[in-house]
Amino acid sequence: MTKQELVKKEKYLKLNDDGDYAIDYDGELEIIDFHTHISNALPLKIIDPNKKGRKLEYPTLPSVDKTDLSVPYWTKLDPNEKNKGLMSVIKFSLNGYKIFNDMVKGGTYDNCFKSQSENMIKKNVVLALSTKKSDRSMEALRVANEHPDKLVAFCSVHPHDPEMKEKIKKYKELGAKGLKLKVTDMELKGDFKPLIDLLKACYEVNFNVLLHTGSLTHIKRRNTSDLMWKLLKSTRVEVFGELLKELPKDFKFVFGHSGIAEYKLVAEYLKKHPGSYAELSCQSADSIKYLIDEVGYERLIFGSDWPALPQALTLSRVLLATENNKVAREHILCKNAERLLR
Repeated sequence: MTKQELVKKEKYLKLNDDGDYAIDYDGELEIIDFHTHISNALPLKIIDPNKKGRKLEYPTLPSVDKTDLSVPYWTKLDPNEKNKGLMSVIKFSLNGYKIFNDMVKGGTYDNCFKSQSENMIKKNVVLALSTKKSDRSMEALRVANEHPDKLVAFCSVHPHDPEMKEKIKKYKELGAKGLKLKVTDMELKGDFKPLIDLLKACYEVNFNVLLHTGSLTHIKRRNTSDLMWKLLKSTRVEVFGELLKELPKDFKFVFGHSGIAEYKLVAEYLKKHPGSYAELSCQSADSIKYLIDEVGYERLIFGSDWPALPQALTLSRVLLATENNKVAREHILCKNAERLLR
């Protein structure tokens, strides 16, 4: 199957002049993308976002003949593949580096604004992504300040940062609208108190918090080593969903990617915690419909994870899931994000 064959059978998708996915929609849409990144707000070598000419490769996506848009994350990893031994962990880590490297090099203003225009997106929420050694929050704030009509910034502070509370207050004063974090239970080594303290500090300044959540549930345990299994499950929904018991009920927590393949478990946490939301990048039309049926549409938010993924893919899934519910479409694409961003 080719890209041309794929978009012929997929409603709301087309290819642009560069052969990349773009939205195919005749009407007008108000859209805020709640999950995007920019080159220099990512934890690798800083790349000037003003650079031009870099074409994104989207290494996150599977090959076209293996793309299945009917399942969350359009399954790239083969469930029958053997992932045992140290080499499997190295291969997994190198693939992650390749994805980040493509995001850093391709997440430029030129590519960002072109994608926004093609997909009718009025604003991207730019998520900084920091580590213990590298805080990218000021870069996200700077790019949002340069283009306030197109970008909104989230900061990122690691739970083990000794200046965590001071930084959160500072970034709030500088205009950050929330906090983004990608952290694993392996990295935290089973001690979640620093993360809980971070979340409480965010609550005190009325920050939205978006965490990367979810694991690939189709992977078979018998095909992996112990270490690989821990790695694959290190950001599972349960790890972070259970922490919400330690926070006030109105704490604004966003399950990034809606837990990927664990979206049904995300729905259960949304029912228990009325301040929580689900961001929909990586989801299918069917899984989005499931979330609407289970928890309603007022706590679901469109996100793409651009430039890891094309903005048009998740957007087309939202359009499919809301064909018979225009009110839900308006809330998921824009109104819920507007309410969170104030």
